[in-house]
Parts: sequence; C-alpha cells; structure tokens
Amino acid sequence: MKSARWLVGILIAVTLLSACGGGGQASASGGSVNSKGHINLEFWYALGGDAGKAVEQLVKDFNASQSNITVVATYQGDYTTAMAKLYTAITGNSLPSLAQAGGAPLLGSSDVVIPITDFLAADTSFDLSAIQPAFIDYNKAGGTMWSLPFNNSVPVLYYNKDLFRAAGLDPETPPETLDELLADAQKLTIDANHTGTPSQWGLNTKEDTHWYLSTLILENGGQIVNDTETEVLYNQPQAVEMLQLWGDWVNKYKVMSPNQHAESQSDFLAGKLGMLIGSSSQVSTFTSSASFEVGVGMFPAVGTNPRKIPIGGGSLIIFKNADTRISNAAWEFSKFMISQDSSIYLTQQTGYLPIYADAFNWPEIQALIGQTPQRKASIESLPYAVSIPVFAALGNSDLALRTAVQKVELGAATPQKALDDAKTSVDASIVQFTSP
Repeated sequence: MKSARWLVGILIAVTLLSACGGGGQASASGGSVNSKGHINLEFWYALGGDAGKAVEQLVKDFNASQSNITVVATYQGDYTTAMAKLYTAITGNSLPSLAQAGGAPLLGSSDVVIPITDFLAADTSFDLSAIQPAFIDYNKAGGTMWSLPFNNSVPVLYYNKDLFRAAGLDPETPPETLDELLADAQKLTIDANHTGTPSQWGLNTKEDTHWYLSTLILENGGQIVNDTETEVLYNQPQAVEMLQLWGDWVNKYKVMSPNQHAESQSDFLAGKLGMLIGSSSQVSTFTSSASFEVGVGMFPAVGTNPRKIPIGGGSLIIFKNADTRISNAAWEFSKFMISQDSSIYLTQQTGYLPIYADAFNWPEIQALIGQTPQRKASIESLPYAVSIPVFAALGNSDLALRTAVQKVELGAATPQKALDDAKTSVDASIVQFTSP
C-alpha cells in the first residue's frame, strides 16, 4: 500500500536526519479563531537545549509584536520523535497549524501540506531571492517547495588547539585539503608503544557518517542521485575513491578508530582526539564544554576541486486548514521566524547559519564572528552550500551509506562492493516508494 510505504520512507529519512499518495485530504485541527477574530496557532517544534530556548524566545517576540495572532509552541522531542507524532496526527486528523521538523519536504507526499509556492503567489512582499539558493533547494521535493528554511547547518572540522601545539602544528591553521587533513591526523595520532590502539587518535567523525561521505563525494565531482531521481550514483569512481580514502584513514594510515563514531564527541571533549568532523550546530556545545581551546575550520576540500558543502537541519511547514484565516496566520508567523532579524538571533544563540545570501557581511554577523571566532568557518561556508536532492528514498540512502562506511571500516567489504550493495538496495527502494 503506497501510504504505508510513504510512512516508512519518512520515518527512516527523519531518523537519519537527526544529526531528514499518502494520508488523504486531512486538514489541521490545530488553531482556532474566537468570536472577535483573534487567531490562535498551534506550533510544534523539534529543537531542544539552547536552540529550543531560542525558538521559544522568537515565539514570544512574535506574540508581542502584534495583537491579532497568538502562537502556542510545544516541544515535541527530537526530529525522529516529532515526525512520528506528526504522522500520528496525520492519521488522526489532529495536526497542528504548523511545525518545525527535519525532513519536512518529504511530507509533501502526504497531501496535508500547503506548498509554500501557494503563499508566495499571493504575497509579493516576500523576497525569496534574498535567501541562499541551497536553502531553497533543501525545502523542495518533486519540484515543489513545501517548506521554509529555518535552522540549517553545515559539516565543519573541530580541532583541539592544545593538541595542535603539542604536535608542532599551527593552532590557527586547520587543514584546508584532504591531503593536509591526513598529514595533520598522522602527527596527532599517538601510539607510543605500537600497540595498534593509540592513546590519542588524529581524526574521527560524528555518527552521521553518510553526511560527511556525501560531502566528500560531491566535492570529488560525484553525485548522490541522478537528475531524474530514479537511481543513486554513489558507486561511481568519484565516490568509490572517497570511500577508499575513508577506509585508508582507518586501516592503512590508522589515524581513525574503526566504527567508533558514537564515542567521538566524548573522546574529543576528553582531549583524546585531535580533530572531529561534525555539525556546525554543535559549536556552542563544544566551545562551552571543552577544557581546551577549540578551533573550527571549514570542511576540507578535495584537492583543487570546487567546494560543495551539503546542508542539514530543519524547516517550517504549514498544514492545510479548513479555515484559511488560520493558514494565512501561520504564513505570517513563518515569515517572522525566517526574517533577517530572527535569522540573526537564531544564529547568535545557536550554531545554525543565517539563511540569507549576503548574511556574512551583516554587521551583526561580523560582530558575532569577532566575539566568537569559532563561528567564522561555518558562516564562510555559505557560498559553497548545496542541497542533496530530497528524493523518495533519501532516508534509505543515508542508511545505506552509513552501512557502507561501517563495512569498509571493519574490513567486511571493499569500497566498490559496499557501494554497489548500497545502490542495489536504494534503487529498489526508489521503485517501491514511487510506484503507483
């Protein structure tokens, strides 16, 4: 049944994003209009910690900015939990007015979402062209823009400046290319007794290895999916070369521990790891939690190839409602949440990026970089930001890439075989999710 296949695809996609014909003609029950015309909106969001506090403050600011609309915001757990609740709400016809979620464009297939293009057609005051193009692409599926960019991040390189100094490396000069990354990782890896288990590793990544492998593939001139989104392309030579290099980090050069990505953050904060590839959204966590000076660099380039850095994060999505006053109010709230002032505030309070193309030159952003130099690398990544197409089997694809990485790290498959297996599995999923 197509709706069941759609659900599986959505849940897998959002599980992996957390760190991306369906449900019939449902309409949102969240929201109400009283006898005086005052509108109440129900807003679900999926950000905790400092990011959640920033969302709550923006909601308060919106409510205080006017007297016609009141937004009630409710935290629904992380991306996976929140999306599961949204699906339950779809099947139970009890959706909120709007939501912030990971993998939001994938909900376009559910027939409960109002395309953003519908609002844009009726509201010429909103200048979509001011937003960085990759963030627009990130909110499209099937050629339609279903959601609005809100909290977006890029992969960056965190490094321990103290360990850089101890290894004779310049703490103000992180590696800019993969060759430099390997050279620095070798100097940072310490295995004094040649046991094969270093007391200090040079390099590791967070658990969302598919994101970082995808970045390498794109920067090496490869593609994740073809232009018609009917098959994935990551068993091509450009991708195999990058997974081979990844495997070499573990098995040949021995600068990265095998299959230890879940422990990478704690190892980094404990001073046992020189460099860690992770999301820019965690910059505040690292800088506030580490007992050493944390440096942040851009994701290393593949040789002299143009940088292509795929974004991640969440979006705002508006659900259909029988009362257009509610959906129109949700649009007004959404515009406030992604306005320049709101984007600046979210960036200041979190590790997320400003979504506007010229944001790097804004005085507030320049002041932020001056106060917190660790923010510079992610914001300088904006011109190189790209979006991996949101295709039907994206969640399965992410899982397949993570499995391929694990196989190669553990010596269970060659890079070519691991990626061939991944392609076979994901191509079958594409057919399953897109068939009538």
